[in-house]
Amino acid sequence: MIKYLVKHHKPEILVITPLLTGHKVSKECKKTLKRNKTPFEWITYMGPGNPCKNSQLALNIYKREKPLPPYIIKIDNDIVCQRGMLDTMRMSISVQSNPMIAYCYCSFVFKGAVNMSFPAYPFDAHRLRDTNYISSCSLMDTKKFMDIGGWITNNEGFRLLDWALWLKFLKKGYIGTPHSGTSFMAVASKESVSAGSNDDYHKKREWVLKNFV
Repeated sequence: MIKYLVKHHKPEILVITPLLTGHKVSKECKKTLKRNKTPFEWITYMGPGNPCKNSQLALNIYKREKPLPPYIIKIDNDIVCQRGMLDTMRMSISVQSNPMIAYCYCSFVFKGAVNMSFPAYPFDAHRLRDTNYISSCSLMDTKKFMDIGGWITNNEGFRLLDWALWLKFLKKGYIGTPHSGTSFMAVASKESVSAGSNDDYHKKREWVLKNFV
């Protein structure tokens, strides 16, 4: 069952936050995401699956109940958004003339158990085939997202399923567009998947390369 955090009669964006059983959306995430003018609906889905699987289940339920908005974004439960993040990302993707642009990504930083910065580098297909530099919290064109069949939910690739998704887009000829004028901060705890070991990372990386490159 999905839970609505924000409802709107005519949303332009569907925000999906997947939750592990017993987890909840942080107060900072709720506060900062609501500081947008673009109409959006925000749903959560709680379950034992990985974030991409829970997001896909949430989307399947939502689209049985109502039409999908033009854009979709998966937002983690612990991020702190810059004011107007959704507004600027929606504007950035909507004015693009290239019909193969399928998503908009922005800069982000990890704080806590992991401390790293990821600028919104220009899109580079060769770089993307080698390593991921695009956040899972990126605004996607719904029609193009549905065209590739949605999220990859395989547990074998969990930790790098966002990278696999961008490569799945690329296989269809779709690309992303960066927007450096906004950003978010992700709070990484010791239990966070991003704080996993290097051995685990390389194991998952090999899985992604084998299946999507």
